[in-house]
Amino acid sequence: MSSSDIRDRPRRSAGFLWLVTGLGLAGVASLALAPLEQALPPGVDVPPLLLLLQPALLVLGLAALGWIAAPRVGLDAPVLGALADGGEWRAPLKAALQPALLGGALCAAVLLVYGLLSREVLATTTAPDFEVPLVARVLYGGVTEEILLRWGVMSGLAWLFTWLRRPLGLSAASALWVANAWAAGLFALGHLPTLFVLLPMPPDWLVALVVGANAMIGMVLGWLYMRRGLECAMLAHAAAHLLALGTAALLDAAGLLPALA
Repeated sequence: MSSSDIRDRPRRSAGFLWLVTGLGLAGVASLALAPLEQALPPGVDVPPLLLLLQPALLVLGLAALGWIAAPRVGLDAPVLGALADGGEWRAPLKAALQPALLGGALCAAVLLVYGLLSREVLATTTAPDFEVPLVARVLYGGVTEEILLRWGVMSGLAWLFTWLRRPLGLSAASALWVANAWAAGLFALGHLPTLFVLLPMPPDWLVALVVGANAMIGMVLGWLYMRRGLECAMLAHAAAHLLALGTAALLDAAGLLPALA
């Protein structure tokens, strides 16, 4: 969808909502493979599975919000919608693949640059290694985070800003971009808790780097959501992790750089 072609869409079926919710919860479940206890502040003792409750509740709420808000601002998940409602899913998937790969490559480059700039200071931390397995990065990052931040938050904000566009002086297309910027900012801020676990007193430049890099990634993913649907953003997000990790491993094997992503 072009941001200049904004119109109401029919709301997807309840079966579609259950499909999106189920995918989001599957991504949450994949976090059980990560050492979640290492992400807790010292002295805090919480059962790791209990840590999954908050993101699970967010999936339930934000999947429903996106289901209501997205069609009101012309946003969609055409592949999942077709799968849930018995439509044609191959054409929208094909249309999403190329921009998803290009967007994923751009986001991977941002991750690699971030890793290059931050590796020395992060190497000084005495915190335990907090390594999220690749399957969790792909499922939680590529699926759940996109349902939360793009489908739920961005769609909800776009609906709000579209409703307020006259007093705010926004066009309908501008409302989408403002919502994208807000969602990208929240996406970026959501990465700070992990940084503070790894480095309790990070330098200001590193905080700015984490926020800036992830905000850039969030803007790219939001643009893909606007252009080709939620699945395009999902594929790009997952591809970013795969490409960044694969490239870092190749560079490490060649002795050029340590693992960066």
